[in-house]
Amino acid sequence: MKIDEGNVFQMMRLVLPEHRSAMNRYENEQIRQQSKPPVLSQHEWEEMSYVISDAIDAQSTVCLTLFGPLENEIWHGVPVMYAGNLHLIVDGERRRVPVDRLVSAK
Repeated sequence: MKIDEGNVFQMMRLVLPEHRSAMNRYENEQIRQQSKPPVLSQHEWEEMSYVISDAIDAQSTVCLTLFGPLENEIWHGVPVMYAGNLHLIVDGERRRVPVDRLVSAK
């Protein structure tokens, strides 16, 4: 809030570092509770499916963007199908891809 908005005393309060970190945690929790993943169209799902299936066939690296409440996560790796689920091999480690959080594939 700016001083010219009428609340001078609000701007003059001192905030301890412990309180500031608690306020930041509270705000992040509020953002996390209010954020929802974007709704993708059928065309976007088909395009991502095409990119992933081509990468599986060619054993090439793909870049997946996963929705996160505060910021999106980006995973780079080689996609494989394992036990009917999509996995990504990153640095020799196999990670299961949470398809419900998938936003884009390049």
